Amino acid sequence: METRSNGLPEEGASSFMKRPLRFPASFCRQKRVLINICCGSREAPSSQHYCAMSTIAVRFLIDRAQKRVVLAEAGSDFVDVLFSFLTLPLASIVRLLEKQTGLGSLDTLYESAEQLDAEHFRTEACKEMLLNPRSAAALLCEGFKLKGIHDSDPRNFFTCGENDCLTQSTSYYTYNSKCLCSRCGKLMGKTWQWPQRTSAEGGIFFNDMHNFMITDDLQVIPSSLPKGLSLFKEMQIKNASKLEERVIDFGKEEILNLLKRSFVSTNLLTDVCFPDACVQASAGFFLPKKDESFDNKAEQEISLIKLILNKKNNIILYAEVGVDFINLLFSLLNFPLGAVLPAPDNLSLGGCIKNLYSSAESMGLEYFKSEICRKMLLNPKLPAFSRCNMNQILQLEKITSESLITGKGCLKCYLDNGYKAIGSAPCEHGIQYAQVIEWNPKSAKTMSRADEAFVVGSQKYMILDKLDVSSLSICCWLTKVYDFR
Repeated sequence: METRSNGLPEEGASSFMKRPLRFPASFCRQKRVLINICCGSREAPSSQHYCAMSTIAVRFLIDRAQKRVVLAEAGSDFVDVLFSFLTLPLASIVRLLEKQTGLGSLDTLYESAEQLDAEHFRTEACKEMLLNPRSAAALLCEGFKLKGIHDSDPRNFFTCGENDCLTQSTSYYTYNSKCLCSRCGKLMGKTWQWPQRTSAEGGIFFNDMHNFMITDDLQVIPSSLPKGLSLFKEMQIKNASKLEERVIDFGKEEILNLLKRSFVSTNLLTDVCFPDACVQASAGFFLPKKDESFDNKAEQEISLIKLILNKKNNIILYAEVGVDFINLLFSLLNFPLGAVLPAPDNLSLGGCIKNLYSSAESMGLEYFKSEICRKMLLNPKLPAFSRCNMNQILQLEKITSESLITGKGCLKCYLDNGYKAIGSAPCEHGIQYAQVIEWNPKSAKTMSRADEAFVVGSQKYMILDKLDVSSLSICCWLTKVYDFR
């Protein structure tokens, strides 16, 4: 991160962005998951040009005497990136933060899926779907000015590399690099890239005609003088001449640090500029009472779990569960953050990340590029085939997979001709036209139902108190549980 003018105040500059951070994400902040569930514990920079850049400039108004940030002002380029956090699958957040940032149980759950042998999954591609889920907003986020937060190549897709498989009247493509061809059984490892779609000028989610104020606790508000004065009054600022203005450049590292701290800090911007002045938030959290007004029309039948306790100290050693419960847990990794935040039965979040969601909720439609963009933030969908029909905790919508008719000729001729139909049909392979369908990564030889489970079989699994999941075996029991008897 670079600062302009005289830079950051010296008190915060030396340690700026260097402190280790915890990332307690909703239910994932809990370190004793099984015990607590069962026992019931408690003028701004312009955004006109969307070329790829390494940083985005944001203007800060700083109260140096009080060591606090009054507000920040930014264009839609920065605000787009902030709100795109809501579209990130939880597994992508774990991966971006390298599993070393205090993510608690979610970190452990991700590692469990990573370490579980491929034989437990319906296909090897199922494991890839959990560890590297595709965001439903991936193509839209490709237009960000700042790169490296979302998929770097969202237009990449894969086909079988065998000519015999590409020259049929029905062919398949996938976004999953672990899929096997249904015809020859080989890896669909031939990489292609869809042509870039022409997008409207300015903004991704938000209109670039507007600037936005960002409060210390991550409320994002369209810039206006009355709102600014109201904020000054609320913060009891009587002499604005003593405030200092700084323009700070945010790169990928700084953006990810904002994401981390938004889950633990209630004064996010101050925490960034004056880290030594901030009190670390408590890691404690509680399980809120169920919202009785929530109409659960599709009450799910959740499988029972067998709890193994140490009778001497009444501590749960582990839970023994079946494959349906494992699918329920692993499906969490696919959930976009914006789908988890408003869930009525969700564990209370620390920090101020919920303010980001509520800001999008309360902002007028005129500030968004479209109603579709607004819905993409407030009601993010799962990618095609990512739902699991086995008691998924949140019944999220999924986007529909796309299919293609080549127009003339087979898929190979279509791709070799620069994603355009050839001049006349049939092609040299005798195909008038080909239907090209997205392959379900959960399928082996024949196309499976879209909502099939990720993990299959009759195997029993052991879950430790930090959501450490492993197959139930004497070896796992001896290495993970024996010492806790």
